[in-house]
This record gives sequence, C-alpha cells and structure tokens, in this order.
Amino acid sequence: MISRFCLYSVLKNLRFADPFLVLFLLHSGYSFVTIGSALGAQHLVVGVLEFPLGMAADRWGRRRSLALCFLFYAASAVTMARLGPGQSGVLFVAVVLYALAEALRTGSHKAIILDYLDSRNEIGRATRVIGLARAFSKTAAAVSALGGGLFLFYSRDYSLLFWLSAAPALAGFLLMLSYPRWLDGERTGRTWNASALVARPGLKPLLLESAAFESQVKMILKYYVQPVLQQGLSALGIPVLGLGAIWIGSAEFASNLVGATGALLSGRAERVPGARRWIYLAVMVTAAGMGLAARNRELITGIVLFMILTGLQNVRRPLFVSAFNEVMDKPQRAASLSLESMARTLAISALLPVTGFIADRYGVAPVFWLICAVLFAGGPLTWLFSRPGPPRKPGR
Repeated sequence: MISRFCLYSVLKNLRFADPFLVLFLLHSGYSFVTIGSALGAQHLVVGVLEFPLGMAADRWGRRRSLALCFLFYAASAVTMARLGPGQSGVLFVAVVLYALAEALRTGSHKAIILDYLDSRNEIGRATRVIGLARAFSKTAAAVSALGGGLFLFYSRDYSLLFWLSAAPALAGFLLMLSYPRWLDGERTGRTWNASALVARPGLKPLLLESAAFESQVKMILKYYVQPVLQQGLSALGIPVLGLGAIWIGSAEFASNLVGATGALLSGRAERVPGARRWIYLAVMVTAAGMGLAARNRELITGIVLFMILTGLQNVRRPLFVSAFNEVMDKPQRAASLSLESMARTLAISALLPVTGFIADRYGVAPVFWLICAVLFAGGPLTWLFSRPGPPRKPGR
C-alpha cells in the first residue's frame, strides 16, 4: 500500500499549469483584484464545504470521495484550458470545480494512511510515511514544473498545460478505485459537529497555527512567487513566453526537489526540541527577504529564497500533521483534518482579495509585508494558547 500512497502523491501533483497559473491569468488580461477574488472564492468554497465533505468521507467512504475529487480536478483543468480573455464567468466555474475537488480531498488521504498504519500497529511511523509521500508529491511537482516550462517554451500556449494536467487526474480516479474497500474507513454512520471536534484538548492551538502559518506560506508559494519571478525576468528583458518559461520551470523544479528533501528530513527534525517553532521563525525571515527581492526585482535572490521557503515548509508540514494526529479521534480523522484545512483555506479566502488589491495598487512587495505581519501576530498567539498534548505512547 505504501507504493500506492506514493503513486497517489505523484498523480495528484502532476499539474503542469500550476507554476504558471497566475502568469496565465495576468497574460489573459485579468487584474490582480480579479485573480485574487476568483482564487479567494475558490478557497471560500473549499472552506465552507470541506468539513461537511470530510464528515461525508468518514461516513460514506474516503476512497470514493478521493475518486470523485480526481474527476473534478480533470473537469477544472479542461475548463481552464478553454478560458479566454474577459471570461470571468468561465474562470469562476473553473475555480469552483477545483474547489469541489479540494474539499473532497483534504484530510481523506492522510486519514487513509493513518488508518493503514493503525491496522498494522505502526502509527509511530506516521511522520516518516507522510514525509515519504510528501517527498513523492514534491518530486512529481518538480517534474511537472520543468515539463510545463519546456512545453510552454516550445508551444507558447498556456492552454496546453491544462490539457496535460487533466490526464494524471483521470489516472488518479482509476488508482483510487484500486484501493481496498476497507480503507473507506469505519463508516459507522455516526455524525460529528465542528464544536465537538474543536473542544478536544490541544486542537485549538493547532487550528490557529494552521490559519496563521500554513495559509500564509501557501499564499506565497502558490500565488505570489510567480509575480516575483516574472518581475525579475522582466528586469533582465526575458519574456515569460519564451526563455522565461524555462527559468520559471527550472526554479519550480529545483524548489520542489528541495521540498522533497525537506519532507524526507522531517523524521529527523521531529527529534529536535521546538522544531516547529524554529521553522516558523525562519519562515518569517525568509518571507521578509522575498519582499525585498520583489521590491528590487532580483531574480536569483527570489529563486534562492523560494527554494529555502519550500524546504522549510516541507520539513514542517509532516511534523504538524503528526502533532495533529495525537489530539484527534481516530474515527473522525478525515473530518478533523478537513477542519484544519478549513481554518487554512478560510484565512486564504479572506486575504487573497486584499492582497490582490494591494498588488494592483502598490506592487507585489507590500503583499509580503502584510504576510509577515500576519505571521508575526499569529506566532505569539499560537504559542500563548498552546497546551502540552497527550504523551505519545511507546511504539505509537
């Protein structure tokens, strides 16, 4: 099963268009405000639906939910491939389809992995196995980024990247159907509510941490690195639809390989006291550096900081999931992880229109100052409300 978990991670991340999504929308004539509003709406839909869909996955089957999510990914990619200038309605349809896929996916596969390890009495390997799967995710993202850059360089056609992204999504649908039925979960028919989940000791600080930290890092890596690289390329007179595509694809390739290495090192980092907090502080410094790189239009500095930020996040994420696993109830794993993702996505949906307005009016650099401010405010709050979780049992 571990090999199938890794294959899932590969197929989920063969998204050739992702490293160029914001650049594609800017090239099509959409403003940062429109892009931020569309992507904010996407995250809002995810935030609203992922907890009830996480409960549905726990009740009716996680494997089935993941199979359906891949179909929505494919539909979203096809819709984006057909998007033209001035078609804001089509753009919103595409992001809603993507949001439905994300809402179905979040938490479910990690819950499957944790259930599998529980069934073998190997839950103590959770950080290492999730780190391994994440390493495959980042390696696949690296390959797709480099491949996307090469395809864009030769074709000069953004839409081709979306068509290419639909094929792995369909393969992911078939993969999920091959998973054993017992990995659908207990499917007891019990119902859950968010307040009962949040009331579990130690959960609230982790939800706050997700909203304050995970959301900001995701906004940088997914939406604002691309404009920073574009500005750096523009300063050197390199067009994106040309040699710039190779630059961006190569930067994403290298960054994701660093991320894969970071994920593999998460098992070692778990033994370092206070590792999550140290990484939090390092991310704040790196984000501030990216703001300076954006202001000064420094391409190489931006790429190096992008790689550092990706590495830090991928060391930290398996540690966070492992800590989250210690305070949630086993039958509610998909719902609990969906609740964590909901905290993150709602924070992103609230901030993206704001950052879009700032980027349109003042440039990209001030967006990083805002993100640093959120990180600076969120860190002390997270640590203030943290309480020691239950001690990990031997062998768990």
